[in-house]
Amino acid sequence: MPESTRSSDELQSNISENSESEEYPTAYEPPAQPSTTTNRRPSLGRRISNAASNFLGSLDSRAEDELMEEEDDAMVGINQIDYMAQMYGTDELRRRITTKDEDEEEQSIKSFRGQHVEPPQQQESSDTSQDAELKESDGSPPRPPIERRRSSVATVVKKYSFWDEEFKNERVKIFMQMLVNYFFLLIGFAGVLCIYIGSYYKRDERYKDLKMAVVIADQNVGQLPNIVGQTIEFFFTNVSSVQTAGNFDIWNYTRISELALARNNTITEEVYRQVHHQKYWAAFYVHENATLDWFQALATQSQTFDPTTSIMEAVYSTGRDYNAVNNYIITIIRQLLRGYTTFIPESGLVGKMLQTLNSTQAFDALQNSPQLITTIPTFFLTDLRPVTNPVAAATLQLGGVYTIVITFFSLIFSLGAQMAIAEKVKGLQYVMFKLVINQVSYLFVSLGFICLNTAFQLPFNRTFGHSGFLVIWMFAFLLMSAVGSMIELMVLIAFAFKPPLLGFVLVYSVVINLSPTISPIDLCPKFYRYGYAIPLRNFYDLLQVAYFDAWKGHMGRNIGVLIAWIAVSNISLPFVMRWLAKRKAKQAAQNNPDE
Repeated sequence: MPESTRSSDELQSNISENSESEEYPTAYEPPAQPSTTTNRRPSLGRRISNAASNFLGSLDSRAEDELMEEEDDAMVGINQIDYMAQMYGTDELRRRITTKDEDEEEQSIKSFRGQHVEPPQQQESSDTSQDAELKESDGSPPRPPIERRRSSVATVVKKYSFWDEEFKNERVKIFMQMLVNYFFLLIGFAGVLCIYIGSYYKRDERYKDLKMAVVIADQNVGQLPNIVGQTIEFFFTNVSSVQTAGNFDIWNYTRISELALARNNTITEEVYRQVHHQKYWAAFYVHENATLDWFQALATQSQTFDPTTSIMEAVYSTGRDYNAVNNYIITIIRQLLRGYTTFIPESGLVGKMLQTLNSTQAFDALQNSPQLITTIPTFFLTDLRPVTNPVAAATLQLGGVYTIVITFFSLIFSLGAQMAIAEKVKGLQYVMFKLVINQVSYLFVSLGFICLNTAFQLPFNRTFGHSGFLVIWMFAFLLMSAVGSMIELMVLIAFAFKPPLLGFVLVYSVVINLSPTISPIDLCPKFYRYGYAIPLRNFYDLLQVAYFDAWKGHMGRNIGVLIAWIAVSNISLPFVMRWLAKRKAKQAAQNNPDE
């Protein structure tokens, strides 16, 4: 045979041998044929070689595990941010807003994780063709797909000492981040203190803003002048220390009698009405014909007349504002009465009254009724709406604060259900569900507020009877709904700009609501007039009505403010969520420009 022909045949045989050797992957080894030789123990060199191979294999496996742990640690921050996004449904909204299909999203996610993605149809056809080749080769069943092992090459991260020169850049970054964190903490902490402590700033100089009435119903009767009325009027208008204790509006007999007649009230009833309707924080009331009554008691040596209870009274209402009246109004009244006790002996009131009697009447009064002269007439304290149950202090001082805090936690506890719905419900329907489930949670949690107060024997039927339970429940629901919706908006906004600020949302919600509530707004700087428009202050006023039968004149305004907060917050929530979703999508596009 010619040499060229022989070389051509050898070339073809080599090609066929190469194709046969490459028909199966090298990772697959055919079953070993039974050996006809006698089994021998491997030599010492072979055993040492196998042990070394096993040891190196374990090192590769351990390095692979360490690499996986490092990758998991690197994804912690991303997972936390993604979790926060899932909490408020922003991922779901982003998917609804963007035009990317779900299949494309799955492809991009797999490519981000480093997985090789093949079209499903091509992969299936390739698997089918591979099975067919396996069947055609030796007639045996197709082998299972080959699982390729991950690379066992681990990335070695060099460790530094904190003060190494190579670690300088990272050290500077750490210090700068700590400075930024301290800046936000200090600014936030300073803001909280300024808002709360600022409500007490120069409070003693604002006592004159507390409006009080001095009603002088005493009048001249024939030749008998109104000695008691003139003395009390002089005390409130000419004693300088009294002027700093409040703003005193002086009423004479004509003014109070005409107003009482117009409303078909007695003078005493009209004085009580002025205080109950919150026209004045307190009223110092000199009874009608006070001088005449005292004169007649002296002339007849009365044993029943008491100058400390029958001539004058100081009228106030604790149920109007439990904290303000207990902490300030009663304190101011007692301070004025101490000053009055010092003033009366110097005023000559008793001597002027004795001058209205003849010598015989004066002698008989001193002998038979000395208490009418030795007892200094003073103001009898009258509380129109007393509060005697100590549980009221806990409810009205910090009960509203706890309600705000529970509202925040109610929002957190409902996130699990919201996340589950966000994964399976369309965007608009999810938003509607979110609004509804929040209101339902507020309804049930607010029920606990009235139940706990009732369990501690705080009566709810003083104003609205047995319906008071439902009324107070609805008041608490309005507060939680208004505050909860507002907090959720603030949480979304804080999350968009700086997630660590979420803690300040709760703190500022409490302080902003508490500052003009726990203290009377009249004693706070003008900045705190915003308290008339915040939820907690209006809820606080509603509780005074429900529990203490305070004046109902502001109920419409209080309920209207709460409903306005609910409406504005819930209407704004979908737009804020949409804005946050677009912002998150824009940030994601900037961070991954290739996708």
